[in-house]
Amino acid sequence: MGRYSVKRYKTKRRTKDLDLIFEDLASEQRVNALLKQPLDETKPGLGQHYCIHCAKYFETPAALKTHLKGKVHKRRVKELRGVPYTQEVANAAAGTDVGRFLERVEQIKHSVGPQKERNEAALAAQLETALENAATREAPLPHCASAEAGFMADGEVEMN
Repeated sequence: MGRYSVKRYKTKRRTKDLDLIFEDLASEQRVNALLKQPLDETKPGLGQHYCIHCAKYFETPAALKTHLKGKVHKRRVKELRGVPYTQEVANAAAGTDVGRFLERVEQIKHSVGPQKERNEAALAAQLETALENAATREAPLPHCASAEAGFMADGEVEMN
């Protein structure tokens, strides 16, 4: 049972699968539930700063804003533009359940796809306004504001 049994499955950085995130984005109720989560002490940032595309929590709005501009997030959004890979796709490639697969593709084209696009547009607008408000907010903790006031313009600390 040594240490190699621990290394067998790479689950340390495993994220939510694309098909589950696609379902979250396709449902307006799930998007609203994920954006307006109750305070939770066990999650980073009390569960208030969440990226739905990457299924990841962030400590501060600034960290979320930086993540949204990054390569990892943009790559994940690009992967979510298409139809996610599921077992139905694998069965259709093998030649079984092709009719069921074609029904699913039509359903995605006509109902799920447009709803997902509307949800993503609403999500982008809501994140943009939240991040603009985060930039204009004061420091979250009182000791941070006093520490920032101690810095001079040239970067040196003012000694009192």
